[in-house]
Amino acid sequence: MQLPQALVVLVTTVDAGEADRLARVLLDRRLIACANVVPHVRSLFHWENRLESAEESLLIMKTTADALAPLTAEVKRHHSYDVPEVIALPVVGGSAEYLSWVAEEIRPADRDDA
Repeated sequence: MQLPQALVVLVTTVDAGEADRLARVLLDRRLIACANVVPHVRSLFHWENRLESAEESLLIMKTTADALAPLTAEVKRHHSYDVPEVIALPVVGGSAEYLSWVAEEIRPADRDDA
């Protein structure tokens, strides 16, 4: 049996509280299998023609390719940033048991669009 394509999705947030709230929304909607919150990262970036820096938190999530579009839509709906970072990285290997668990946990069709 071939597993669905697993992804690691990165989202920066204003703080760990926002990261936790986003993770819970996505877990409730079965769009991610799990999330890790890295509470303190420093980000440097260009925004509106200026070099900026910000103290942020990083949300690291495990999902499948099938769930990426609804996951991205939910992040945009619930995130405080005008343009939130949503970056998906393919998983090219790993523990078959873990990747099976990720695939079993994701159910994008079960989400509540209300």
